Parts: sequence; structure tokens; C-alpha cells
Amino acid sequence: MPRIQPVPPDPEANAVVNNPLWRAMKRRPEIADAFARLDSAARFHGLLPLELKETVRRATACTVGCAYCESLGVVGDELDEPTTAAVRFARAVAADPAAVTDEQFDELRELFDEDEIIELVAFICLVAIAGQMFGAVIGLEASSPEEAAEYQAVLARRA
Repeated sequence: MPRIQPVPPDPEANAVVNNPLWRAMKRRPEIADAFARLDSAARFHGLLPLELKETVRRATACTVGCAYCESLGVVGDELDEPTTAAVRFARAVAADPAAVTDEQFDELRELFDEDEIIELVAFICLVAIAGQMFGAVIGLEASSPEEAAEYQAVLARRA
């Protein structure tokens, strides 16, 4: 059971908006709305593909410890080179952000320009880690397989 009870689901909203993390945050609507704007900008807009960002989110969930976020999907085996580098970097950030090295940025520069790197770092820090950390602290439980599939279907329609 979560440490803080989420607000009831919105019958008009999709699975991304109705997920337990957002519903817990919605107890403070002004915070949820501001976080949602940042999430949307980092996740659904920009230079990097949504699929890469979702893979990064999946890759950091276990490190951050949000059972809900972990339940939304696993990292696949067939990753292209940019996604592999982004995942490796995101896991390093999640494990110890202060230990990130110039060499790790040099590796990113081989595959991404600096604007893409800024977008990647913002996504990792704001969505993949901050959102997941919120879920871990609140104690959100894993989703059902049906909820996870519905969540992924919403993302697939946005891609």
C-alpha cells in the first residue's frame, strides 16, 4: 500500500495521466501540473525519439527503486548504438550523479550533439530519476500487466 493515497482516477484521462504517480502528485495540483509540463516537454517534445527516452526511463527504474516504474516494462535486448550509450549514461547518473566523468560525455558526443545531450540529461534528471524517486519515496506499488500494457499503448500512440 502506498504511503500516501493517490486521488481517485479521472474517468476521462488516459493511462499516463491516471497512473498512480501522477494521481499521488495530484494531491497538490499546482505541483502536479508544473511537473506534468516538465515531463511533457522532456518526454514528448524535442530532438530525441520517445523510444530512446522510454528505454532510458526503464533502465533507471530499478536503480531508483520505484516498483510502479519498474513494472511498466523492461529494457529490450535489441538496442541501437545511441540508445545503448544513453542507457549506459543514465544508469551512471542514477547510480551516482557526482561520479559522471568527462569521458562519459565524450562518449555521448560521438553519437549526440550538445543540444541532444542537454535534452537527454534533462530527461534523465527530471523524468527518469525525479519522477521515479517520487514513486519510490511514496511507496507506489507495481502496476498490473494490464495497466502496464495500457500505459505503453498510450506512449506508442505518441511516438
